[in-house]
Amino acid sequence: MDEPGRVPDEAFDVGTGFDTDGDGRPDTLVTVDGIDLVVAIDIDGDRFADQVLRIGPDAVVREQAVDGGFVDPDDPGDQ
Repeated sequence: MDEPGRVPDEAFDVGTGFDTDGDGRPDTLVTVDGIDLVVAIDIDGDRFADQVLRIGPDAVVREQAVDGGFVDPDDPGDQ
């Protein structure tokens, strides 16, 4: 586990997700947020997402900043 001061308050915990790299630990969480498919990926093995991809109904993949919590895709700050 990472140091508490370095983990965001509302981090994406991928611990209930899937092991996609074969190391035996979950590293990818797939969920929905509204009409978007959201894929949260833990790259460094600390169980918290380092990359979040949002796939919209237009099939366009957008990378979302990892700052805690899902955001409204229509929010001008997310574009």
